[in-house]
Amino acid sequence: MNTLKSYWRKYFVVTLMLIVFSIAVSRLENMQPFENFTYSIFIFYAVLSPIMFWWASKGIISNNNYKFVTAITGSMTIKLLLSLVFIVTYAFLFKPGKPYFIISFFVEYSCYTILEVVEMMKLTKISNRKTE
Repeated sequence: MNTLKSYWRKYFVVTLMLIVFSIAVSRLENMQPFENFTYSIFIFYAVLSPIMFWWASKGIISNNNYKFVTAITGSMTIKLLLSLVFIVTYAFLFKPGKPYFIISFFVEYSCYTILEVVEMMKLTKISNRKTE
């Protein structure tokens, strides 16, 4: 349970940093046309990341190795596929002239993914110690 508290503390810190990032980036001249995308992708990951971490943590805690692998690879794959759908939909609907909008995607995706992976690794270590 301590690891889940650790995740939530770090999640809120990362989220606050990304709020500041989103506001700052949306003020840049080249990024102003993509302000809605910047805020949308932030909200997308702020909601999706805890859900994917929760799902993966259920598999990590499980003694079933199949469930463990499925949860981790599944959560990362689903997150990546949903990201792809989000970006392609945005590009199709709004037809951005320049690819600058992708910068905020990479920053948001990277920050939340790094947080999830680090916390999943900690949870895996704790789970492995309990089964030994």
